[in-house]
Amino acid sequence: MNEALALCEEIQWAKPTDETTLRTLSMVLKSAGKYEPMIKLYENASKAYPKNENLATQWFMSLARTLDFKGQQMAALQLHKNFKRTNYMFWAIMSITLQGQNVPANQPNVLYQLAERMMAKLNTEGKVQTIEELQLYLIILLGQKDRHADALALLEGEIGIKTKAIENVELRHMRIELLIKTGRWKDARDAAVSILKDSNSDDWRTILQYFDTIFLPVQDADLLASENLAEARTFTTELAKNETKNPKRGPFLAQIELEKRVQEKIGNNKDKVMDLLISYFNIFGSKTCCFEDLSSYIANLTKEDSLDFCKRLRDTHGEKAETVKQICIQINITRFEHFVGLHSGLSSTEITNIVNKLWKLYEDALPFGKDLEETERQYGDDYAIMAAHLLISLHKQTKSYFPLLTAVFMMEHALNASKHNYQLKLVLIRVYELLGAFSCATAIYNTMGIKHVQHDTLSHFITDRAVSFGQFNDALNQLYGAHEIYHSNEAETPEMILQAYKYSTFSKMQEFIEFQSRLENSLQKMIADRELIRLELLKEDSVSRAITYLKELELGNLKYDDKFCESRIDNRDTSVMLNWNAKDTPSVEMLTRPAARLGRVWMTLFTLVPCLLKHMAHLSPVDAEYERLVDTLENLAHDETKTAELTGEEVKLAKIVLQVAKAYKVLFAAITAQNSNSASKEEPSATAAKIKELLAAAGLALKREPVKSTGLLPWQSLNTLTLSVETVSYLNVANHCLLELIATKANKKATFKAVNTVVQDFMGQCRQALQSVQTDVTALRNIAKPDRIRSGLLYEICDGSLIDFIRSPNNQALIEDKTLKIGASWMNSLVNLQQESTSRVV
Repeated sequence: MNEALALCEEIQWAKPTDETTLRTLSMVLKSAGKYEPMIKLYENASKAYPKNENLATQWFMSLARTLDFKGQQMAALQLHKNFKRTNYMFWAIMSITLQGQNVPANQPNVLYQLAERMMAKLNTEGKVQTIEELQLYLIILLGQKDRHADALALLEGEIGIKTKAIENVELRHMRIELLIKTGRWKDARDAAVSILKDSNSDDWRTILQYFDTIFLPVQDADLLASENLAEARTFTTELAKNETKNPKRGPFLAQIELEKRVQEKIGNNKDKVMDLLISYFNIFGSKTCCFEDLSSYIANLTKEDSLDFCKRLRDTHGEKAETVKQICIQINITRFEHFVGLHSGLSSTEITNIVNKLWKLYEDALPFGKDLEETERQYGDDYAIMAAHLLISLHKQTKSYFPLLTAVFMMEHALNASKHNYQLKLVLIRVYELLGAFSCATAIYNTMGIKHVQHDTLSHFITDRAVSFGQFNDALNQLYGAHEIYHSNEAETPEMILQAYKYSTFSKMQEFIEFQSRLENSLQKMIADRELIRLELLKEDSVSRAITYLKELELGNLKYDDKFCESRIDNRDTSVMLNWNAKDTPSVEMLTRPAARLGRVWMTLFTLVPCLLKHMAHLSPVDAEYERLVDTLENLAHDETKTAELTGEEVKLAKIVLQVAKAYKVLFAAITAQNSNSASKEEPSATAAKIKELLAAAGLALKREPVKSTGLLPWQSLNTLTLSVETVSYLNVANHCLLELIATKANKKATFKAVNTVVQDFMGQCRQALQSVQTDVTALRNIAKPDRIRSGLLYEICDGSLIDFIRSPNNQALIEDKTLKIGASWMNSLVNLQQESTSRVV
């Protein structure tokens, strides 16, 4: 690729104009993500052959790839001038509109005004003829302040009729919204009623718009006696009555939503709300979505009423589960019982009893799914998942890891019957991570078939703090795989934007551009970038190679200023994990995080570290930028509100790097003063004393308690060991740079002999830190050996367990197999950490 790009650069100087050459250059440049040179190539060619429409079009498209809206505008106007096609004028208007979106809200938007004048002229000439062109006009009007009436007039006018806008679902919703904003309540209500009665009674967006027309025009005090409320009750009741065979949920949820709003505004309505909730469950209680539909309403009930709701469900449906429908009803009742707190505040024995009951219900449901396709999930899977949730809560309550091991065995067993149930897999991934079994977590994650944008939204489940497990190669592979979406976004999304121009789908243009922006500015991407740098630097197991890596490291995206951090977009999906915990309690996703969620503070720390080390690696002068890096790190390391986002080991790392960064600053200043024979130069002994004090503080922070051997190796233990190795890796680089600074920059090297001795002594402390890791690893490897797993951990798991699943002889082979695999994962981590700690002894 480098040779091809070099050749392209040579050819560009010749300013080629033949289309074959341009196409070949474009292919190479596009594959390398080099869009800027294509603009100049096609601009030159278009100017050389102004009557060649294809060259001019390609010039516009090359500008569109880089979102150069101003350039697009000029190119599109030139296209229209030369070839008189109306679609080119629409391209120009779209380009102006996109520029207008970036004008601050408090400034006059002359770009929207220009775009509106151009659209009005085309409309007068009868050239606005399609839905997409109408939507472009509406985008322009609604982008300006207080233009709702004008947009509505356009939608209801001749062009709206001609394009049959009323048949477009999105425009139907827009019309109702505009009618509401302009105060035409009756017309808005009639439009909503028409859709719900004649088109789609399940259209929730229209139902909510209908309620806006009911409640917004009426004061709360007048609501009870208003015609609006009576009309709404009659209408929603009628909608629900019309749902007979295969009823839709929308009308019944509309009744609940209506009465809930009445309760919120004037009270004295909770009995009606309760009756509707019960009625809804009786109709839709066998559907998986029933919990999601009702949970927000149950959350608004009092504790007493929510318990009464569950009691009434149980009284009506009992515990019978003799059909698939009854199994689904029982699962939903159990979900609600969990949600309202019936499984909270219990003793270990009580939780164990519920877990046993849930697992029995899961096993009882299995025969009903014997004929299901392999891709389908078993009807009782949610019983197993809820049992795992309770075991996770028990782990948090008791601090014991045996509930997590039990959850693993149950989830693995359930996965054998539901091989594609991603909810089982998400629970397993997180529990394996808590147990320190990264190999097991990645094995499950790799079966999920994560694709496309899911790499941005879901990869955090496996990549967050992946360094901490000590399996650097596996962690790198996961991060490289997750990065695919960002590379494909750079290559594919611009082409989607071009297609939108080509087919004049202006309504989708903004979506494509926003999609591109969300991925380019993804917080997960920035976090993954920094994790990649950590891992790639750790892979360099010699100081010289690490320094070479740092010198070649590009700092393009290694920013941490307020503007950069605030512009990051968090696309991470944490709601994907099933959660039936009460709304005011931590979700299962939160309970299964090994440490605090990664965010701005973590990203800043692991931006500052490589930036400081790169500065040292180049033996660069202490300039304003270096001072800023040090000051930022000091503020971060000593601000408790910020360090709450970090683990204790990460805070120690920050403080240790801060000390050596200050030592570099002191030494560089002393060498500079000595070399220039400055009057401000200090005694060499004073310099040595300052550096000794800084490195002593670093050495003190480097010391730690041995990792205790408890028969398990959870994430916290591996994190402690890995962060020790990582910290020393950074210190090895810093120590080398301090010595090199004296060797290459000091005119009188003997002057800094005392400093040299101080650094050498500190290097001895670094060696001791690595030896401590090796000592811990040697001891911990004993617990990870298969024979020790069998005689130790496996015995503890099974001996006297009160969990029926563990006690069952049928499950012993699975329990042994999974326990040994967890042990094998620990061994992988420990072997790698031993190798890494040994190779870093300097």
